[in-house]
Amino acid sequence: MLLEIKELSVSFESIYGKSHVLDHVSINIKKGEIIGVVGESGSGKSVTALAIIRLLHKNASIDSGEILYENENLLTKDEKEIQAIRGKKIGMVFQEPMTALNPTMKIGKQLANVIRKHREVSKKEAHELAIETLKDVKIKDAEKVSEKYPFQLSGGMRQRVVIALAMAAPPDLLIADEPTTALDVTVQNEILKLMKSLSEKKGTSILFITHDLAVVGNFCDRVYVMYQGKIVESGKTADVLHKPEHPYTRALIESLPEGKNPDEPLKVIDGEPFVLNSRPTGCVFIARCPLKTEQCSNVPPVRWRGTDHWAACWEVEENAGNPLARKEI
Repeated sequence: MLLEIKELSVSFESIYGKSHVLDHVSINIKKGEIIGVVGESGSGKSVTALAIIRLLHKNASIDSGEILYENENLLTKDEKEIQAIRGKKIGMVFQEPMTALNPTMKIGKQLANVIRKHREVSKKEAHELAIETLKDVKIKDAEKVSEKYPFQLSGGMRQRVVIALAMAAPPDLLIADEPTTALDVTVQNEILKLMKSLSEKKGTSILFITHDLAVVGNFCDRVYVMYQGKIVESGKTADVLHKPEHPYTRALIESLPEGKNPDEPLKVIDGEPFVLNSRPTGCVFIARCPLKTEQCSNVPPVRWRGTDHWAACWEVEENAGNPLARKEI
Protein backbone atom coordinates (compact mmCIF):
# COMPACT_ATOMS: atom_id res chain seq x y z
CA MET A 1 0.00 0.00 0.00
CA LEU A 2 1.36 3.42 -0.95
CA LEU A 3 -0.78 5.56 1.38
CA GLU A 4 -2.99 4.58 4.29
CA ILE A 5 -5.03 7.10 6.24
CA LYS A 6 -6.22 5.41 9.40
CA GLU A 7 -8.99 6.78 11.62
CA LEU A 8 -7.94 10.41 11.04
CA SER A 9 -9.78 13.03 13.10
CA VAL A 10 -9.09 16.75 12.71
CA SER A 11 -10.62 19.72 14.52
CA PHE A 12 -10.33 23.51 14.28
CA GLU A 13 -10.42 26.05 17.09
CA SER A 14 -12.33 29.29 16.46
CA ILE A 15 -14.21 31.97 18.35
CA TYR A 16 -17.24 29.67 18.13
CA GLY A 17 -15.44 26.81 19.86
CA LYS A 18 -13.98 23.55 18.62
CA SER A 19 -15.26 22.22 15.28
CA HIS A 20 -14.68 18.56 14.45
CA VAL A 21 -14.05 18.65 10.70
CA LEU A 22 -12.81 15.08 10.09
CA ASP A 23 -14.24 12.16 12.04
CA HIS A 24 -12.21 8.92 11.90
CA VAL A 25 -11.51 9.07 8.16
CA SER A 26 -9.81 6.03 6.61
CA ILE A 27 -8.58 5.97 2.99
CA ASN A 28 -6.03 3.78 1.24
CA ILE A 29 -4.28 4.11 -2.12
CA LYS A 30 -2.30 1.45 -3.95
CA LYS A 31 0.58 2.18 -6.31
CA GLY A 32 -0.65 3.32 -9.71
CA GLU A 33 -4.24 3.67 -8.52
CA ILE A 34 -6.53 6.68 -9.09
CA ILE A 35 -8.78 7.28 -6.09
CA GLY A 36 -11.63 9.77 -5.93
CA VAL A 37 -12.94 11.55 -2.84
CA VAL A 38 -16.31 13.14 -3.57
CA GLY A 39 -18.75 15.22 -1.54
CA GLU A 40 -20.36 18.62 -1.18
CA SER A 41 -18.35 21.74 -0.40
CA GLY A 42 -17.39 21.76 3.27
CA SER A 43 -17.40 17.97 3.63
CA GLY A 44 -13.71 17.85 4.60
CA LYS A 45 -12.13 16.76 1.32
CA SER A 46 -9.54 19.53 1.12
CA VAL A 47 -8.75 19.23 4.84
CA THR A 48 -7.92 15.57 4.24
CA ALA A 49 -5.55 16.53 1.41
CA LEU A 50 -3.83 19.26 3.44
CA ALA A 51 -3.46 16.92 6.42
CA ILE A 52 -1.52 14.45 4.25
CA ILE A 53 1.10 17.03 3.29
CA ARG A 54 0.98 18.74 6.71
CA LEU A 55 -0.23 22.12 5.46
CA LEU A 56 -3.18 22.56 7.80
CA HIS A 57 -3.80 26.00 9.29
CA LYS A 58 -2.29 26.78 12.68
CA ASN A 59 -5.67 26.60 14.40
CA ALA A 60 -6.09 22.98 13.28
CA SER A 61 -5.22 20.00 15.43
CA ILE A 62 -4.99 16.31 14.57
CA ASP A 63 -6.90 14.60 17.36
CA SER A 64 -6.28 10.97 16.39
CA GLY A 65 -5.22 8.65 13.61
CA GLU A 66 -2.27 7.92 11.38
CA ILE A 67 -1.19 8.85 7.86
CA LEU A 68 1.13 6.10 6.64
CA TYR A 69 3.16 6.75 3.51
CA GLU A 70 5.12 3.64 2.55
CA ASN A 71 4.48 2.41 6.13
CA GLU A 72 5.97 5.57 7.72
CA ASN A 73 3.67 7.80 9.77
CA LEU A 74 3.82 11.32 8.30
CA LEU A 75 2.31 12.75 11.49
CA THR A 76 5.49 11.90 13.43
CA LYS A 77 7.81 13.67 10.94
CA ASP A 78 9.36 17.04 11.75
CA GLU A 79 9.11 19.97 9.31
CA LYS A 80 12.46 19.25 7.66
CA GLU A 81 11.49 15.62 7.01
CA ILE A 82 8.08 16.64 5.62
CA GLN A 83 9.67 19.21 3.29
CA ALA A 84 11.84 16.43 1.85
CA ILE A 85 8.67 14.45 1.07
CA ARG A 86 6.54 17.31 -0.30
CA GLY A 87 7.02 17.70 -4.02
CA LYS A 88 9.53 14.89 -4.31
CA LYS A 89 7.33 12.00 -3.18
CA ILE A 90 3.93 13.67 -2.84
CA GLY A 91 2.90 16.37 -5.31
CA MET A 92 -0.10 18.70 -5.04
CA VAL A 93 -2.28 20.36 -7.67
CA PHE A 94 -4.56 23.08 -6.29
CA GLN A 95 -7.91 24.28 -7.61
CA GLU A 96 -6.72 27.77 -8.49
CA PRO A 97 -3.38 27.67 -10.35
CA MET A 98 -2.52 31.31 -9.61
CA THR A 99 -2.17 30.44 -5.92
CA ALA A 100 0.52 27.88 -6.79
CA LEU A 101 2.48 30.03 -9.24
CA ASN A 102 4.79 32.95 -8.48
CA PRO A 103 3.36 35.86 -10.51
CA THR A 104 6.75 37.63 -10.65
CA MET A 105 8.79 34.70 -11.99
CA LYS A 106 8.91 33.20 -15.47
CA ILE A 107 7.41 29.73 -15.88
CA GLY A 108 10.70 28.09 -16.91
CA LYS A 109 12.57 29.44 -13.90
CA GLN A 110 9.85 28.24 -11.51
CA LEU A 111 10.03 24.75 -12.97
CA ALA A 112 13.84 24.72 -12.97
CA ASN A 113 13.89 25.76 -9.29
CA VAL A 114 11.60 22.87 -8.35
CA ILE A 115 13.66 20.40 -10.39
CA ARG A 116 16.94 21.52 -8.78
CA LYS A 117 15.38 21.20 -5.33
CA HIS A 118 14.50 17.56 -5.89
CA ARG A 119 17.21 16.41 -8.31
CA GLU A 120 20.97 16.83 -8.29
CA VAL A 121 21.34 18.63 -11.64
CA SER A 122 23.04 21.77 -12.95
CA LYS A 123 21.18 24.95 -13.90
CA LYS A 124 21.50 24.07 -17.58
CA GLU A 125 20.19 20.54 -17.03
CA ALA A 126 17.34 21.90 -14.89
CA HIS A 127 16.35 24.28 -17.70
CA GLU A 128 16.37 21.45 -20.23
CA LEU A 129 14.33 19.23 -17.92
CA ALA A 130 11.88 22.12 -17.38
CA ILE A 131 11.27 22.29 -21.13
CA GLU A 132 10.81 18.52 -21.29
CA THR A 133 8.35 18.66 -18.37
CA LEU A 134 6.29 21.30 -20.19
CA LYS A 135 6.25 19.05 -23.23
CA ASP A 136 5.10 16.15 -21.02
CA VAL A 137 1.96 18.13 -20.13
CA LYS A 138 1.27 18.73 -23.85
CA ILE A 139 2.25 22.40 -23.95
CA LYS A 140 3.09 23.47 -27.47
CA ASP A 141 6.02 25.87 -28.00
CA ALA A 142 7.42 24.88 -24.60
CA GLU A 143 10.49 27.10 -25.07
CA LYS A 144 8.33 30.20 -25.61
CA VAL A 145 5.98 29.35 -22.75
CA SER A 146 8.94 28.91 -20.40
CA GLU A 147 9.79 32.59 -20.97
CA LYS A 148 6.31 33.82 -20.06
CA TYR A 149 4.83 34.92 -16.73
CA PRO A 150 1.70 33.22 -15.31
CA PHE A 151 -0.59 36.16 -16.13
CA GLN A 152 0.27 35.76 -19.81
CA LEU A 153 -1.26 32.26 -19.94
CA SER A 154 -4.86 31.06 -20.11
CA GLY A 155 -6.46 29.26 -17.17
CA GLY A 156 -6.10 25.87 -18.83
CA MET A 157 -2.47 26.55 -19.71
CA ARG A 158 -1.71 27.66 -16.13
CA GLN A 159 -3.24 24.46 -14.80
CA ARG A 160 -1.00 22.44 -17.11
CA VAL A 161 1.99 24.32 -15.72
CA VAL A 162 0.87 23.56 -12.15
CA ILE A 163 0.62 19.87 -13.05
CA ALA A 164 4.10 20.12 -14.58
CA LEU A 165 5.39 21.60 -11.30
CA ALA A 166 3.72 18.84 -9.28
CA MET A 167 5.11 16.12 -11.58
CA ALA A 168 8.62 17.57 -11.88
CA ALA A 169 10.22 15.15 -9.37
CA PRO A 170 8.15 13.02 -10.38
CA PRO A 171 6.21 12.05 -7.23
CA ASP A 172 4.80 8.64 -6.38
CA LEU A 173 1.53 10.26 -5.27
CA LEU A 174 -0.25 13.25 -6.79
CA ILE A 175 -2.99 14.96 -4.78
CA ALA A 176 -5.33 16.91 -7.07
CA ASP A 177 -7.74 19.19 -5.18
CA GLU A 178 -10.60 20.19 -7.53
CA PRO A 179 -8.07 20.86 -10.34
CA THR A 180 -10.68 21.35 -13.08
CA THR A 181 -13.44 23.29 -11.28
CA ALA A 182 -12.62 26.72 -12.74
CA LEU A 183 -12.17 25.41 -16.29
CA ASP A 184 -14.69 24.96 -19.10
CA VAL A 185 -15.80 21.44 -20.02
CA THR A 186 -13.48 21.03 -23.02
CA VAL A 187 -10.40 22.08 -21.06
CA GLN A 188 -11.55 19.92 -18.11
CA ASN A 189 -11.51 16.84 -20.31
CA GLU A 190 -8.07 17.72 -21.68
CA ILE A 191 -6.65 18.13 -18.15
CA LEU A 192 -8.17 14.82 -16.97
CA LYS A 193 -6.80 12.94 -19.99
CA LEU A 194 -3.42 14.53 -19.35
CA MET A 195 -3.36 13.48 -15.69
CA LYS A 196 -4.43 9.94 -16.54
CA SER A 197 -1.75 9.72 -19.23
CA LEU A 198 0.93 10.96 -16.81
CA SER A 199 -0.23 8.47 -14.18
CA GLU A 200 0.06 5.58 -16.66
CA LYS A 201 3.39 6.81 -18.05
CA LYS A 202 5.13 7.47 -14.73
CA GLY A 203 3.23 5.05 -12.46
CA THR A 204 2.02 7.88 -10.23
CA SER A 205 -0.96 7.28 -7.94
CA ILE A 206 -3.58 10.04 -7.83
CA LEU A 207 -5.86 11.16 -5.00
CA PHE A 208 -8.51 13.13 -6.88
CA ILE A 209 -10.74 15.43 -4.82
CA THR A 210 -13.93 16.71 -6.41
CA HIS A 211 -17.64 17.41 -5.96
CA ASP A 212 -18.35 16.20 -9.51
CA LEU A 213 -19.55 12.58 -9.68
CA ALA A 214 -19.53 12.64 -13.47
CA VAL A 215 -15.79 13.33 -13.45
CA VAL A 216 -15.22 10.54 -10.92
CA GLY A 217 -17.07 8.09 -13.17
CA ASN A 218 -14.73 8.73 -16.08
CA PHE A 219 -11.48 9.07 -14.15
CA CYS A 220 -11.22 7.08 -10.90
CA ASP A 221 -10.68 3.39 -10.14
CA ARG A 222 -12.26 3.60 -6.68
CA VAL A 223 -14.19 6.30 -4.87
CA TYR A 224 -14.84 7.43 -1.29
CA VAL A 225 -18.04 9.41 -0.62
CA MET A 226 -17.61 11.94 2.17
CA TYR A 227 -20.29 13.79 4.11
CA GLN A 228 -19.53 16.28 6.88
CA GLY A 229 -16.08 14.83 7.61
CA LYS A 230 -17.16 11.18 7.50
CA ILE A 231 -16.69 8.53 4.83
CA VAL A 232 -20.20 7.12 4.28
CA GLU A 233 -19.61 4.84 1.28
CA SER A 234 -16.67 3.41 -0.63
CA GLY A 235 -16.02 0.97 -3.43
CA LYS A 236 -15.08 0.51 -7.05
CA THR A 237 -16.34 3.51 -8.98
CA ALA A 238 -18.74 1.53 -11.17
CA ASP A 239 -20.28 -0.21 -8.12
CA VAL A 240 -20.80 3.02 -6.17
CA LEU A 241 -22.21 5.00 -9.09
CA HIS A 242 -24.44 2.26 -10.54
CA LYS A 243 -25.43 0.53 -7.29
CA PRO A 244 -25.26 3.26 -4.61
CA GLU A 245 -26.14 2.00 -1.13
CA HIS A 246 -25.99 5.08 1.10
CA PRO A 247 -28.91 7.54 0.91
CA TYR A 248 -26.46 10.44 0.56
CA THR A 249 -24.72 8.84 -2.43
CA ARG A 250 -28.10 8.21 -4.04
CA ALA A 251 -29.12 11.82 -3.43
CA LEU A 252 -25.91 13.10 -5.05
CA ILE A 253 -26.48 10.93 -8.12
CA GLU A 254 -30.15 11.94 -8.39
CA SER A 255 -29.15 15.62 -8.37
CA LEU A 256 -27.00 15.20 -11.49
CA PRO A 257 -28.45 16.77 -14.67
CA GLU A 258 -27.20 13.97 -16.96
CA GLY A 259 -30.02 11.87 -18.42
CA LYS A 260 -32.74 13.99 -16.81
CA ASN A 261 -35.73 15.61 -18.51
CA PRO A 262 -34.68 19.25 -19.09
CA ASP A 263 -38.27 20.39 -18.45
CA GLU A 264 -38.30 18.91 -14.95
CA PRO A 265 -36.54 20.52 -11.97
CA LEU A 266 -33.50 18.72 -10.62
CA LYS A 267 -33.82 16.93 -7.30
CA VAL A 268 -32.14 18.60 -4.35
CA ILE A 269 -31.06 17.24 -0.98
CA ASP A 270 -33.52 18.56 1.59
CA GLY A 271 -32.28 20.27 4.74
CA GLU A 272 -28.92 21.76 5.66
CA PRO A 273 -25.63 20.24 6.86
CA PHE A 274 -25.21 20.33 10.64
CA VAL A 275 -22.99 22.88 12.36
CA LEU A 276 -19.55 21.31 12.79
CA ASN A 277 -19.24 22.19 16.48
CA SER A 278 -22.44 20.24 17.19
CA ARG A 279 -21.76 16.93 15.45
CA PRO A 280 -24.59 14.36 15.92
CA THR A 281 -23.78 11.24 17.95
CA GLY A 282 -25.33 8.85 15.43
CA CYS A 283 -25.46 8.93 11.64
CA VAL A 284 -24.04 12.16 10.21
CA PHE A 285 -26.76 12.26 7.52
CA ILE A 286 -29.68 11.77 9.91
CA ALA A 287 -31.09 15.32 9.64
CA ARG A 288 -31.44 15.13 5.84
CA CYS A 289 -32.11 11.43 5.27
CA PRO A 290 -35.54 10.36 3.93
CA LEU A 291 -35.01 6.84 5.32
CA LYS A 292 -34.10 7.77 8.90
CA THR A 293 -35.46 5.70 11.78
CA GLU A 294 -34.94 5.75 15.55
CA GLN A 295 -31.87 3.50 15.33
CA CYS A 296 -30.12 6.15 13.18
CA SER A 297 -29.41 8.08 16.37
CA ASN A 298 -26.77 5.39 16.97
CA VAL A 299 -23.52 5.11 14.98
CA PRO A 300 -24.31 2.99 11.90
CA PRO A 301 -22.26 -0.12 11.18
CA VAL A 302 -20.34 -0.65 7.96
CA ARG A 303 -22.43 -2.97 5.79
CA TRP A 304 -20.55 -4.73 3.00
CA ARG A 305 -22.15 -5.29 -0.43
CA GLY A 306 -19.12 -6.96 -1.95
CA THR A 307 -15.40 -7.42 -1.44
CA ASP A 308 -14.65 -3.73 -1.94
CA HIS A 309 -18.04 -2.01 -1.64
CA TRP A 310 -19.48 -0.85 1.67
CA ALA A 311 -21.78 1.80 3.12
CA ALA A 312 -22.25 3.05 6.68
CA CYS A 313 -26.02 2.86 6.97
CA TRP A 314 -28.54 0.92 9.07
CA GLU A 315 -30.80 0.44 6.05
CA VAL A 316 -28.23 -1.40 3.91
CA GLU A 317 -28.67 -5.17 3.75
CA GLU A 318 -25.26 -6.76 4.18
CA ASN A 319 -23.89 -9.70 2.24
CA ALA A 320 -24.34 -12.90 4.23
CA GLY A 321 -21.15 -14.46 5.48
CA ASN A 322 -18.86 -11.48 4.80
CA PRO A 323 -16.26 -11.61 7.59
CA LEU A 324 -15.85 -7.83 7.47
CA ALA A 325 -19.54 -7.10 7.93
CA ARG A 326 -20.85 -5.28 11.00
CA LYS A 327 -17.58 -3.49 11.56
CA GLU A 328 -18.26 -0.30 13.52
CA ILE A 329 -16.90 3.08 12.29
